[in-house]
Amino acid sequence: MSTSSKLLFNLIFLFYFTWIYATLKYDDEFISNKLEEDNFWDNLLNSQKPENKNSNKYYNSVEKLLSLDDPWPKGFFNKSITICADVKSPNIVYKIDGGDITKCKKGQKAVAVGNYRNGQNETGWGILEIETFADFSEEIQSYAAGLAEGLLTKNQIHLHYLNTASQICNNASAGYCDQLHNYIKTNLKWIKSKVNSLAKNDIYWRHVELTFTQLTGINDGYEDINISGDYYPRVEFKNNSILLIQMSGDFYDLEHVFKKNPNLESEPSHCSGFIKITEGNEDLLMSHVSMAGYNTMNRILKLYKFAFDTKKSPGNIVTFSGYPAALSSADDYTLTSAGLLSIETTIAVFNEPLYEKVKENKHLHCWLRSYLANRLSKTARDWVQLFGRYNSGTYNNQWTVLDYKLFKPKQELPQTDLIWILEQIPGLVVSRDVTWFIKSYGYWPSYNIPFLSKISELSGFSAKGQINNWWRWGFTPRAKIFHRDHKKVKDLKTLRELMRYNNYQHDEYSRCKCTPPYSAEASISTRGDLNTPDGKWEVPGMGFRNHGSIDYKGTNFELFKQLRFEVVGGPTYGGPGNLPYFSWALQK
Repeated sequence: MSTSSKLLFNLIFLFYFTWIYATLKYDDEFISNKLEEDNFWDNLLNSQKPENKNSNKYYNSVEKLLSLDDPWPKGFFNKSITICADVKSPNIVYKIDGGDITKCKKGQKAVAVGNYRNGQNETGWGILEIETFADFSEEIQSYAAGLAEGLLTKNQIHLHYLNTASQICNNASAGYCDQLHNYIKTNLKWIKSKVNSLAKNDIYWRHVELTFTQLTGINDGYEDINISGDYYPRVEFKNNSILLIQMSGDFYDLEHVFKKNPNLESEPSHCSGFIKITEGNEDLLMSHVSMAGYNTMNRILKLYKFAFDTKKSPGNIVTFSGYPAALSSADDYTLTSAGLLSIETTIAVFNEPLYEKVKENKHLHCWLRSYLANRLSKTARDWVQLFGRYNSGTYNNQWTVLDYKLFKPKQELPQTDLIWILEQIPGLVVSRDVTWFIKSYGYWPSYNIPFLSKISELSGFSAKGQINNWWRWGFTPRAKIFHRDHKKVKDLKTLRELMRYNNYQHDEYSRCKCTPPYSAEASISTRGDLNTPDGKWEVPGMGFRNHGSIDYKGTNFELFKQLRFEVVGGPTYGGPGNLPYFSWALQK
């Protein structure tokens, strides 16, 4: 094992095995209506039914945890690569197979090293580790990091692109695709102009430039048309396959902006997020479940370790659940060396006129703003302030950011700044410190419904919630399940059981005025494929569709200190509901 690999292995992923089948305006406004929302929540708590003490025990059939100090055995990685450059004139970089940084030629040093294992058909996950070295400028490091990733994961990038971004114009109305690509090109032109004028003196725009430099490297590695093995570090702002993969979440809303299809559903994919403080403040756990189309199950766990100035970019090291070629998590679930963990659940925009605020210029898309916020933020408040800049009005989410630095086991929680949330819609971002919430109720839930009144009203959720509790904060099925079962969470095992929970045929909170009278979408981990194809549903999102939970991620204080987390890949199965495994062969 090389020295560089040992450094990488100090920050490792902890994961569980499961089998899956896959091809596969910043407004600095802090809402001060705490009293109103406290009363609302207290009323909700009082209205809940008592816990059923005879409820079924949770199901656990996950294989043994990898808990070795250095869990990757010899030969674990399928591929390793080193990117070398001349120390005196690094205008050209070179690739060599293997992860031994001492193999660079005389006069050269390693700029970056990458290790990759494609475990897609073993665990549901590829595992990628990228590290760069301080002998070279941040620009050279960024390009080399991207190049290594593109070279190592090109096959997975291609499959993921075919399953997702290549289809963005399918079943679209006339003119949609031209409008979309013209919008992207105009936005790239504006970003390039801002980088050219501001990057030298503005750290934010400098890192915008570094991010696009990394993208350029990924694209070069993915295309890999340079037979000589020489690559030229640079930054490009191009509308290509790699950029489209970054924008996967942004397309949820751009489809509405440019009216892709008159029958387009208002609700994008869902996610479940959760934070729990255990009894006596002994531990602090944070988890997330992604829900999406099953065509998105080409997954990669990533570690990026950049040798940048930590005073200027404290989040130089990140671990996250992600996708081939994607720089940001997009789930989202990201741990940073600044002690922060960020997640999000997506917010629908029912108030369609809001999309008129989405413009080609003067904004940065969500994927880029989240990547920058994770890298540049020291605190949770920093994170929401940085992310709120240049709001694109696309991939509108409720973000939750936890500052693990402020947690001390068995000690009183801080009064402020432990947890911040941010909610975004076109034209408006609102953020707020919600530390008080977990101190009062012992947990924080996130389930695709705005918590802040202003966002709820403007997005249309308040009006929709009057029609059906499906869209009502505190009353939607996942809200009720979280409230009923959060006290069962004592450790990582019980955290995982809650987050993978789905007992839709027997849980009272999964029932609906439907035929049949329940929905597999009404649980913490959803399985839309298990709903009856010819059923009758109160809400379209309750029915049969290509949608469900595709993973689980969870961590606690001890794991987080090492930037580690445990994961499960693929749709939930088994459990108290005895759900069947997901299989492509059974899909119609």
